Amino acid sequence: MKIIHIHHHYWPVVGGLENAVKAIAEEQAKLGHEVHVITSTYGAQGRPREEVISGVHVHRVKAVRPGYPDLTLPLEYPNILKSADIVHGHSQNSLFTVKMLEHAKRHGVKTAIHFMAIDALNDHPNPIVKALGSKYSSHMTKKALKEFDLHLVRSMRDRELLIQRYGANEVHYVPDGVSDKLLNTEYLGNAFRESRNIQSDYVIYIGRLHPLKGIDYLIKAMKIVSNENKDAQLIIAGPGNQRPYIELAEKLGIRDRVVFLGYISEEEKIGAIDASTALVLPSISNYVEVYPMVISEAWARQKPVIATTVGGIPYRVRHMENGILVPPKDPKALANAIITLLNDRELARKLGARGREEVKTWSEITQEVLKLYAR
Repeated sequence: MKIIHIHHHYWPVVGGLENAVKAIAEEQAKLGHEVHVITSTYGAQGRPREEVISGVHVHRVKAVRPGYPDLTLPLEYPNILKSADIVHGHSQNSLFTVKMLEHAKRHGVKTAIHFMAIDALNDHPNPIVKALGSKYSSHMTKKALKEFDLHLVRSMRDRELLIQRYGANEVHYVPDGVSDKLLNTEYLGNAFRESRNIQSDYVIYIGRLHPLKGIDYLIKAMKIVSNENKDAQLIIAGPGNQRPYIELAEKLGIRDRVVFLGYISEEEKIGAIDASTALVLPSISNYVEVYPMVISEAWARQKPVIATTVGGIPYRVRHMENGILVPPKDPKALANAIITLLNDRELARKLGARGREEVKTWSEITQEVLKLYAR
């Protein structure tokens, strides 16, 4: 089968969506399919316009971008679009994706659109982006539903919104997977503790350091936790400005209980999760948590998740089944959840084991996608 994936970014640009497209494309290539990715040159300075990466033929075309990445407009349309068996576009908000799919559709090629972040711009913190972006997003969603053949989503939240708010008839849930390495790597917790000189029990946050991620509420929760458990620590791993959070921890008198790692490698991330009691996601906005991949990563290592009821999280985390849900902006509720799992190792083990049952590998997800192509 000749398969073409479309998005305005591809490796070496990294992110949740970019990683997902790369994983599916490479799995399809492993199975012997002829797989292409059409993307823009943005973020790939110094890379050739045409190259093969892990069996995937990558085509980088000229494009213009009036500011926002989703507004990337292609200036070239490769001829391979006319001869594909299916063209699989990613993100209905990407003008680049939609234009490429329209071009393929005009030549009688079957099209699939992988929706994501339905109406998430309705919760954008910038009022101008919120006002204009929500109208743009709604228009693009309606357009994609009307014009393209196969409708896929990464989250049950998006599926529900497409059906209830936009009147979609057939929407297929195809979540992101995890790598075989994440599932099968031996326990790395001891190596992580030794390398970072960490002896205490801890919970971990992994992700960007962004105001909407609620890290300040998590640090305030750790102040409450410290009143009951003097040794427990919070580890924060991910890129971003640490200074305001360091200052908050100092102000609360718990600087020694909060460890900032910055960006960590994939291997160290596995070790950090392995040695933790639980992953904590304290986000406060629907905008930033449409489909948090780190939940799957924690579950792959059989760790429970403590998370707030925002975005797509409640569609995945079920309270006291595979994790603990708490309201956003509530340090006391966060603290109680953390204390519960620190004090009850058997409960933490059961929640993590149940979460593991929810996880699929990219190879399993790819097989599901291929079956949908054949519909």
